[in-house]
Amino acid sequence: MSADTATSSRDEFLRRAAAIVGAEHVVRPDAEDGYLDPYPLNPGRSAWPGVRPAGTEEVQALVRLAGETGTPLWTFSRGKNLGYGGPEPRDQGMVALDLSRMNRILAVDDRLGYAVVEPGVTFFDLFEYIREHGLNLWMSVPALGWGSILGNMLDRGYGMTPLGDHVKSLCGVEVVLPDGDLLRTGMGAMEGTDLGPIFQGGFGPTLDGLFTQSNLGVVVSGGLWLMPAPQAFANGDIMVEREEDLPALIDVLTQLRREDVIQNNALCGNVVRAATMRGARKDFWDGGGSIPDWRLEEMRRDFGIGQWNAKFGLYGDPGLVRRRLEIVRDRVTAAVPGARVDARVYEGEEGRRLDHERIAEADRTQMAGVPTLKPLSTVAWASENGGHIDAAPIIPARGEEVYAFYQEAKALYAEYGFDLYIGYHLYPRHMVHVTMIFFERGNEEMLARARELYTRLLDAARSHGYAPYRSHVDYMDRIAAGFDFNDHAALRFQERLKDAVDPRGIISPGKQGVWPARFRGAHASGPGGIPRAEAELTASTAAN
Repeated sequence: MSADTATSSRDEFLRRAAAIVGAEHVVRPDAEDGYLDPYPLNPGRSAWPGVRPAGTEEVQALVRLAGETGTPLWTFSRGKNLGYGGPEPRDQGMVALDLSRMNRILAVDDRLGYAVVEPGVTFFDLFEYIREHGLNLWMSVPALGWGSILGNMLDRGYGMTPLGDHVKSLCGVEVVLPDGDLLRTGMGAMEGTDLGPIFQGGFGPTLDGLFTQSNLGVVVSGGLWLMPAPQAFANGDIMVEREEDLPALIDVLTQLRREDVIQNNALCGNVVRAATMRGARKDFWDGGGSIPDWRLEEMRRDFGIGQWNAKFGLYGDPGLVRRRLEIVRDRVTAAVPGARVDARVYEGEEGRRLDHERIAEADRTQMAGVPTLKPLSTVAWASENGGHIDAAPIIPARGEEVYAFYQEAKALYAEYGFDLYIGYHLYPRHMVHVTMIFFERGNEEMLARARELYTRLLDAARSHGYAPYRSHVDYMDRIAAGFDFNDHAALRFQERLKDAVDPRGIISPGKQGVWPARFRGAHASGPGGIPRAEAELTASTAAN
């Protein structure tokens, strides 16, 4: 099908969509409010169109219209997935299905600790709701609070409280299927029940996971678990001065997490990460290439921090919090001689639940479940017109492996002239090896280096059996191709599911490298339809 025919189908969809959502909620091609990656790795793309439904019935009508006209939809909750493409589609022939207007908080249960939200509800929204209603609940928040709670859970994002592995708090979803039908998963599949957001199972195969990082339907609401507001909270810091002490630090922190002494997934950062919170690169180094180690050592001393700086949280009964802190201090200083462990302990008034207002403003952070936009300033590290891409492979939480891959990443960053930003998230058995590549938007020479560095990082990770847990839209095919056991059996099964549930290939074609049959030939080569790495995607994919 020609590009002209595809454009005609898309235009028909947009014209008829106006009767469903209202003309003011249809974004036309190249409109000023059109959809673009705010930090494009490949600049020069034009803004693309979209529709903004206000409720489930409008989503159902739009999905049915998309099937009728053969128009593929790229679905997102708020488009704030910065460093991964934002609202950018896999293909310019798609239309955005922007769910940000669906922003109702449908339920919050203070007693059992759960909420039910639509995809447009942000972390700020739920935090303010809990505060305004005086509820004894804390939530988990990621680095930036302006994103969708539901979208973050579905994309396996994370925060820094005990419920920080957000997808594990997902409990029951309502989904518009590619034919416009409406599905509730788990216990919510029964009429007249409130068990949907309480029990993660159901009767028969569990379906919630099919809709995480998925293009099998459009999630229009979902349940999430919240934690009781604690009586006490400790915001802890660990500083380690020697770079080579990283393995011991990783091992002791993850062991403490496995034993549930430390109750959240600790964060471990380097000097560059600390510097991005304090200013721009030019404030610390005006030379070429990566900031050298000797200068980083000077910066560390000036900041009064370690080469490695970990943050952890403790929550609950005041006596237990203090005892846990004693154990953390004893175990860390024994494992890492010279390590410094500091913590501030806050308690609720007269034994009551702790109110955030009793926490010092400096400690009122994501560790305490408080949403913020403060880390957004780090994007200006390389330039006032800055951008970034996140490289975050999952690796085993073994200190020696973490350190070996760190050294490999450090050498690659130095080769390409970027500063190595480290923000490791430590789980009981794995860790997210978060590094960011900061660049100047529109600087083609720098962008070319950034793209090559990112590709080299992916290759290095794959050579060790590691892979990212989520991906920038431009690299979804490449990463999916690395899951190659038994001739890519996982991808072949995902393709069979896609073709069975969405035979028209309407919902987010190519998401996580899963293309429907109608587009597979154009975007794939090799056995099992393995997608081509970083293929240039055409604008003609909206063919009937």
